Amino acid sequence: MNIGILGAGWLGSVLAEKCIENNHNVIISTTTLEKHSFFVKKGLNAKQIVVTEKKIKGDCSFFQEIDLLIITIPPGLRKNRNIKYVEMMEQVIKKIVSFGIKKVIYTSSTSVYGFQKNTITEKSKTNPLSDNARKILLCEKKLLENSSFESCIIRLGGLIGPNRHPIFSLSGKQNLPNPKSPINFIHQKDAVSITLCLSENWNGNKIFNAVTSYHPQREDYYMSISKIAKVDPPKFQKKGKIRGEISSCKLLKLTNYQFEVENLLILN
Repeated sequence: MNIGILGAGWLGSVLAEKCIENNHNVIISTTTLEKHSFFVKKGLNAKQIVVTEKKIKGDCSFFQEIDLLIITIPPGLRKNRNIKYVEMMEQVIKKIVSFGIKKVIYTSSTSVYGFQKNTITEKSKTNPLSDNARKILLCEKKLLENSSFESCIIRLGGLIGPNRHPIFSLSGKQNLPNPKSPINFIHQKDAVSITLCLSENWNGNKIFNAVTSYHPQREDYYMSISKIAKVDPPKFQKKGKIRGEISSCKLLKLTNYQFEVENLLILN
């Protein structure tokens, strides 16, 4: 299969290597000349393009002869709240249609569910609370409503993995809310493997949750992981709301996927 990965960052670059291991032809996009040179030296087929809210700049041959486009561009709103993420995605959709790409995977986020009680499935109502989550949900809808291609939406839990774990930003903080709420995380290894697995096992418009079925309470989890990381644990409020556990049963039933990292008390 010819796979294009739009956004070769922390998730997309590892996904590209995994796809190649599974004998797919892969082309990736990157925004800078420096990263482009880095990927080319690693033997990856890379094109330098920049997605803006008005157009896509750079080498748009990236979109040629792709059977499947995987979009792993995060909103980036924490760094720059002025980014017009939905408009950027509209430019991507225009390219998808004009180049006749028939299948699209979009790595979304479970943040679109907001804060809900009970078990959360793909049938649960969406209730995005942040600007980031609202924009992600709008992009989901724009992809799913376009009849020119099939869309697979993967709602990833909180991502952890090499050089990425919330304990380092939360260490030593005071009065964190909701101590008894369960964590809803997923390791990079599983996010990558699930995306690859679905690329080979899905047809028609679909939405899947991708969250590891390991849901200790927030307070307990961060106390344990802080010891592993050798940092000060955060302190939580005594009371708070309890969010539901996010279920990946639909994904597991369709694919028989087995999580590679089931115990998330790790840093890498």
